[in-house]
Amino acid sequence: MSHHLRIVIPKKSDGAVPRGPVPEKWGFCFAGNEEAFCRALDVAAEAAYVEDATCPRTFVYYEIGIGNGDCLEAVRQYLRDTNVQAELFGVDLPDYSGTASGRYRECPASLAGIGLGESVIQLVLTGAEVFFKLCRQPADFIFIDACHGLPCVTQDFLAAEKLIRPGGVIAFHDTDPDCPGNHFQPHCGTGIAARAAVQGLGLLDGSRPGWTVLAETTGDKRKGGHGCLFVQRTKL
Repeated sequence: MSHHLRIVIPKKSDGAVPRGPVPEKWGFCFAGNEEAFCRALDVAAEAAYVEDATCPRTFVYYEIGIGNGDCLEAVRQYLRDTNVQAELFGVDLPDYSGTASGRYRECPASLAGIGLGESVIQLVLTGAEVFFKLCRQPADFIFIDACHGLPCVTQDFLAAEKLIRPGGVIAFHDTDPDCPGNHFQPHCGTGIAARAAVQGLGLLDGSRPGWTVLAETTGDKRKGGHGCLFVQRTKL
């Protein structure tokens, strides 16, 4: 892990508005979540800075399910604009065919979170299950947006929970009440069931020990947006 880069927080966010300009392009069904996502990044970056102020390090971001990489790019842009030096890793299937594959270098899962700095994006094309088995580097923010079937969302969270740092944030896409049953998920053979997963995990009602809800969005339905849930790992 490189220690020559520093997370720079020019001023503490009050959580009401993002600390920097919100990128415009975020990806599929994402309208209406942009500001909340940026505020969640602020919260995670501030937690990382406080935790490691005496030992500067990079901010580590994992995205599980990357589409065409639009969200990865938006996150990189936002972190750059707010002076957070970060390493970003996009995780997808070995047969990934999205347009991001031609833009970024690939990285073995065992090396994710170690290395290049300067807001570099790398891809880990092993699938989420293999990635979580091999990755040992803790993360400050993990976005779960791969298969939205109940078993997959549940398993992705349980694995991500082991990697997230105290104060870190895990975000889920497609969790609002209008999403269940929509958009067939070939891997699980069901429609979207992300909301059922976060309910079953005790994240929606705050009953899961060690977690608190930061925000829940519904997305901008006029623009086809699906909502998100943001939860923070409490400091143990």
